Amino acid sequence: MRTLLFALLTAASLAAAQVSPALTPAAPPSTSSAPSGVQQALATEQAFVAARRQVTLKEALTLAEQKNPDLQAARTAIAQAAAKTRQALAVAMPELSLSASYVHTSVQQEFKAKESARAQGEATVGLVQYIGNTFGFPITEAQLAPLRTQQAEAIAKVEDIVIVARNSVYGNVLLSQVLFSPNFFLLPAAFEGGDAAKLSTLEAREQILLAVARVYLGLEGLGQLEQAAREAEQVALKRERDAKAQATVGTSTEIAVLRAQSETAQARATLSALSGQRVALMAMLEALVGEPVRPVDDAPTRFEVTPGRDEDTPWERSYALKAQSIGVRIQERISSVDRLTWLPTVVAQAKGSYNSNRGFAGTNFIFDGIVAAQWSLYDRGVRYAQLRENDAKLVQQRAQLEGARARARANWIGAKTNLDAAMVALQQAEAQAALATRAQKQVGAAYEAGLTTSLEVSDIDNKRFLAASSAAQSRAQLEIRKVELAAAEGRLATLLGLPEN
Repeated sequence: MRTLLFALLTAASLAAAQVSPALTPAAPPSTSSAPSGVQQALATEQAFVAARRQVTLKEALTLAEQKNPDLQAARTAIAQAAAKTRQALAVAMPELSLSASYVHTSVQQEFKAKESARAQGEATVGLVQYIGNTFGFPITEAQLAPLRTQQAEAIAKVEDIVIVARNSVYGNVLLSQVLFSPNFFLLPAAFEGGDAAKLSTLEAREQILLAVARVYLGLEGLGQLEQAAREAEQVALKRERDAKAQATVGTSTEIAVLRAQSETAQARATLSALSGQRVALMAMLEALVGEPVRPVDDAPTRFEVTPGRDEDTPWERSYALKAQSIGVRIQERISSVDRLTWLPTVVAQAKGSYNSNRGFAGTNFIFDGIVAAQWSLYDRGVRYAQLRENDAKLVQQRAQLEGARARARANWIGAKTNLDAAMVALQQAEAQAALATRAQKQVGAAYEAGLTTSLEVSDIDNKRFLAASSAAQSRAQLEIRKVELAAAEGRLATLLGLPEN
């Protein structure tokens, strides 16, 4: 029971941490006497594994970049930021609008110019006659005949002026350009927002790649645990056969046979438990990668990573910290511009109009040029309230940045320390595994020579399995600590061989 308990706890810790190196295909126990439940569990795992394509870790990460839905959703933030940048730039871009309308009215509005000219002509003739009579030289009709003829010719040329016809067409073209606005000072923040979105997407990519690497390496670690469990099963089977043979000739007791059978059952139960966890991790890897894949058999993944130096502040390279730093700069710019909103907004407009009624202007086309300035001197206190709110947000973001920087540094220190500890643990575990292997061979030889008991053999077999399991777990943890350190330094994609798009 001690062996089974340790194996289950070891496998559970590997799955929770989403462990590391060397995937080997699950194989059923090498004896036909295995219980049907164990055989069924291992057969299910074999069928599940056989349906999956073998890929290297780099290939799995490449697939995750292409098909992971969370990463695809994160990438949309870049497109959204680009759209918001274009919206912010719109304040400095010209605006062009065109409008047209057709109007029908029941009453035409016009100016009777011919009648007005005729009345003015008669008034002119009357004035001439009055002046002549006043100064004593009356003017006859014969003398007025040339004037009347001239007036008649002029009146014949006059046409009535239509102000609004019964059917009219109107059109306007308006071009507006903001020459100056306080919001112009916020334009650099639009580009900085796009940069922050890109960095946030890269941070999401790092975390997804880290999750994929953990699961992949966890599957490799489970493979090594299964290998140790299969070796323990083979040893238990050999002990069981030897105990049965000795009991047959009367040189061993029934208790020794029962003990050997119990150890065989424990080894098979461990294999069954590891098989279930392996299937669960493969399903999780498929969810992350987007395809049914599994690690390459007998090809454990190994990394080489050199931790950065504390004086170089490698944690500052993390994408999340860079994005937050840009966010603080944007908020600083917003708070600065809030103090300049009293400045005027200057707009230039060019307007072209068409009117099917020529009217008094005598033309259908009119052009207007306009330059206008507007000051917002007081807006019921809204500007000052916004100013105080933005100042508070700036203080908040600065505090959050410092907190994130402290957490990033602590995370890096923890990752570096865990890596050093994992290296030492692996050296110790491998040394203990080598010692347990030699001790197992010596005790086995002594048992066959009749110089030791089956209880001592059982004890050394348990120690050998525990040592092998500990070594497998330590190798898995070491590789995971490496990728965690790279993620803490913002260079996981580079370590895993992927381009930093």
